[in-house]
Amino acid sequence: MGRKAKKPKARGGHVKAVPSAPKMPLQLVLNHRVVDSFTPDFVHWFERFGDAPDALRCLQIVKLFITANHAISEESSATSFDPGSLDDAALALADMLDGSDIDDESDIDEALAMIYDYLHLYVDFLSETGRWTGTEEEYLVVHMFLTEETAGDLDLPGDMPELSDEEQDRAFQELPVLQLTGRLLEWIGAGKDVTSTGVLRLKDIEGGAGAVGVKARGRKTGKGPLPEGEGAAEADPESFEVGSMHEVPVLREIWAALVDIDVLSIGSTRATPGAGAESWHSPDLDSRLQTRRELLTVFLASAVMDSGSMWEEGPRDNATLARVLLRGATGEPVSAEELKAAAEDESVGGALPAFEALRALRELATLADLGLVDAGTHYTVPPVVIQCVIPALALVLTMEGNFEPGPVHPGEQSPSHDPSDSRAATNHR
Repeated sequence: MGRKAKKPKARGGHVKAVPSAPKMPLQLVLNHRVVDSFTPDFVHWFERFGDAPDALRCLQIVKLFITANHAISEESSATSFDPGSLDDAALALADMLDGSDIDDESDIDEALAMIYDYLHLYVDFLSETGRWTGTEEEYLVVHMFLTEETAGDLDLPGDMPELSDEEQDRAFQELPVLQLTGRLLEWIGAGKDVTSTGVLRLKDIEGGAGAVGVKARGRKTGKGPLPEGEGAAEADPESFEVGSMHEVPVLREIWAALVDIDVLSIGSTRATPGAGAESWHSPDLDSRLQTRRELLTVFLASAVMDSGSMWEEGPRDNATLARVLLRGATGEPVSAEELKAAAEDESVGGALPAFEALRALRELATLADLGLVDAGTHYTVPPVVIQCVIPALALVLTMEGNFEPGPVHPGEQSPSHDPSDSRAATNHR
């Protein structure tokens, strides 16, 4: 029992002048009640991991997490979590618990580890008991994120590979996509002229494309000849002409990713090294690794985006690619034969239309050339890249509200969850 509250001394004024405690939003109250309703079943389910007091503590932390998440996003759910806000809500809760009566640990990192551990158990409970009301894609991303944070010494197929910083540094140096990025940055140097849309001018396309291993040159226009030696057709008869940098594969994706992580800054007339360039070239290992993780995360997210990239007209649905990456990162890789069979299936109305499979095959071939996927008999993700798959898909889910995973087997139906099967009538994204 807590300490007995002392009766406050009268200080004059009216009681009604004292502001009342703010009321909890109705949605949050209902979600807390939903968690409470799970208590008997959760305590029973939790027996394999701990005793009843620990199970109740887990549910208490879950309710606090839901409250923190509601404060950040103004929405909450007891039966699904938004991957995009999960980390921020956990950090906010850890900061609140640090040094409080609820958490005996004084170190915020330990508080955060405890939160992730309990959330991991709760999410697994929702999934195993059929109470998860989000999409399977959201569950997989949340589960993988929490597995990474709580795996420890567990030897599970979905664990993130344990690589030292030095091993990651060497692996990053060997990735073709990062080697090409380094060459492009070296070519850009102190800066290059850009158009009003923020891409290279025609005269510089050949040099930029060459830095990333693509033979392309700016198309000569009626406004005057391109400078000699920069994009002239006779320079390389095997190169193809383009009317914009938007049309140059690899270059456009690397360029966009560099801009997104602020390694490259776009002005009105020039592209110059951005604030993140210092981290890219930093002698500090942690700083270099973080910047490279960020670039690969953005690069993978761009490849998966179902609404199309900023460089490509028209929609493109790469939910199939998302599923292949997920399975390639969790030890259950998709067979190349399965995907090829789907691409060759001419039946109408199949679970995986041939054109979607063809798109995924095309993207996977590009990612394989860049070292982001190993394409043998199965599609697997290299160990150093696995850590970027979770945040990349979380980024996609945050930006694309209608993103749904595509099946990867011919004849396999897209997974779905029927909210009516859940005991909770909660609001979720």
